[in-house]
Amino acid sequence: MTVAPDRVAELHVPPPAEPGRPWRPALLAALAVWSTSFVVHLMVGALAWLTYQGRGPAPDPWSIAVRWNGWDAVHYVSIAEQGYHLGPGYPAFFPLFPMLIHVVNPILPGDGVVAALVLANAAAFGALALLYRLAELELGAEVARRAAWYLAVFPTGFFLFIGYNESLFLLLIVGSLYAARRGNWWLAGMLGALSSATRLFGVLLIVPLAVEYLRQVGWRPRRIRPDVLALALVPLGLVGYSIYCLVDLGSPLQFSIAQDEWGRRYTFPGVAWVTSVRQIAGHGLLDKHALGGMLDAGTVLVAVVLLILCVRGPFRLRRDQMYLVVQGAIGLIMLMSTEVGGRSMQSSARYAMEAVAIFLVLGRIGAHPVVDRAVLVIGASLHAVLLVVFMAGSFLVG
Repeated sequence: MTVAPDRVAELHVPPPAEPGRPWRPALLAALAVWSTSFVVHLMVGALAWLTYQGRGPAPDPWSIAVRWNGWDAVHYVSIAEQGYHLGPGYPAFFPLFPMLIHVVNPILPGDGVVAALVLANAAAFGALALLYRLAELELGAEVARRAAWYLAVFPTGFFLFIGYNESLFLLLIVGSLYAARRGNWWLAGMLGALSSATRLFGVLLIVPLAVEYLRQVGWRPRRIRPDVLALALVPLGLVGYSIYCLVDLGSPLQFSIAQDEWGRRYTFPGVAWVTSVRQIAGHGLLDKHALGGMLDAGTVLVAVVLLILCVRGPFRLRRDQMYLVVQGAIGLIMLMSTEVGGRSMQSSARYAMEAVAIFLVLGRIGAHPVVDRAVLVIGASLHAVLLVVFMAGSFLVG
């Protein structure tokens, strides 16, 4: 018997399985978004190349793609090729993405740069497909379609398609949330473990998973099943990396010690955002430090507003969908509590897109054609500008 969507929360069971081939629309949508994004990135990259290189022959697609692998991408490739003994700051980069680069590099042409790009784009495709499935499961196909496009045109969404671990991390997060929603707890736990081997904040995934698990058992401890142990898998990626750090680098907390090399420290929640605003005020509006701060603080502020709309107003999510709000809230709170290299909340503009719920609520708001066009045009325009800035080697985006 089919269960009505509005009864799911009352029955404390996962949403029913859809008949037919539920993944086909998700894969087609992901293919459309990914292929369009890749072509646009090549076009913008060519424009950036010509702008900063001056006159000369037009760049080939390979030269443009290589130019994408700047900043942190260089560190991931270096770790994959030479290990963690390159300097005291390298253990700050968690191991799963470099390990995958090391594994696939021998079977691909070129060096680790090629492997990083291929892995990032494959993960981006998977993340888009999973986001579509999750959004479709929760809010329907139209919202899912818009959510996938909105992720791709996110101002810093180009990080999904270059040699960073952003797309891999998002793939694992969304995959774990989707598996949990369907009641596949061991799969959710395993994907969570891989996420904590990709980035430290992956361990925080245990909280929204626990919220969804308790909802599915009706918030009754007596109904907890043995599969609750799957939640304990989430920190295993971090534990495994800690063991490696102890054996090979001398300390189980070497990844945390390495953060000191990058000037990372944590504050009381919200203090980092206030500090960022003060840093902006201390420079001229066109100063590069102010522009970088405005990008980070402004992006996080917009994400917070969207997350509030997930719980208040006409576009709010249902009570049984609060696991998504919890996941987004924890991530944004951590961003507003982080200072890096003297610039409060540095890189928060790209980390903010890991708050999955904001794309679902934005997908609902985008049902109005004017809003839909505005999000696509404004997002794509900022996206293109920031990609050019990134390729120019500016630290405003990193």
